[in-house]
Amino acid sequence: MFMQEDSEVELGQNPLEKSILALKTNRTVQIISVLVGLLLISIPAYSMYSKSQIPEDEYQREIEYLIDYDYGSITWNSNSNLELNDEQVFSLLLTNDDFPEEAKEMNIVSVSAYIEVLDFNEDNEETNGLGCAVDSGEDAPDSASLIFSSPNYQTELLETQSMTGDYIFLLEEPEFMTFPFITGYTINEIEEMYESDDEDIIGEYNFEIRGMVEAGDSTLECDREDPSVTISYSIELEWLEINVIEWNGDSMWF
Repeated sequence: MFMQEDSEVELGQNPLEKSILALKTNRTVQIISVLVGLLLISIPAYSMYSKSQIPEDEYQREIEYLIDYDYGSITWNSNSNLELNDEQVFSLLLTNDDFPEEAKEMNIVSVSAYIEVLDFNEDNEETNGLGCAVDSGEDAPDSASLIFSSPNYQTELLETQSMTGDYIFLLEEPEFMTFPFITGYTINEIEEMYESDDEDIIGEYNFEIRGMVEAGDSTLECDREDPSVTISYSIELEWLEINVIEWNGDSMWF
């Protein structure tokens, strides 16, 4: 009698009720239902998380850019009347802390040094003798040498009877496979490539200038002497600023 009633009750259940009953009584079904629910919840959550991890400027990697340069120099140290005896060395030791105030606010990318021998022709040689007015002998040009270094580099020794100079890069210029149209980078990444690193700037800068005096050829009637050589020097800091420009496809003239 009771079994017949149970069968009648079971036959009277609709599909929804049967599903609920199966969920309540079947542990395997319960576990699967929980996993499916978690999966359905995690898909939109993961999608939102992934989108939040993409940088806002990521789209810039698909754009082509051009670089506009602005550059100049700032005098760091100079002397227009440096007098040196023969083989006398003038040494100047500076650090980045000695940069001029305006240079400390700029992107310094190189340092250069120049020297000029001011009395290389008809210089300050002295003559002495009764026959100097008749035959004073031959004048000889003086000369000078320059060598200088940055925290990570040293120039070759330079010698001149007139003018010479050299420079040291403090920034390794970036190379792009698609230059002059740069793509595959964000604007911020491009700008950082043109900024000099502290490790290349911080430290000592040493400058050495050597005077080399030539007295020329004396004669029997006239003695020649040359006490010194006069030199002018200048040390410059070069700065660079760039502007990253989005290329709109217009034709260009190079």
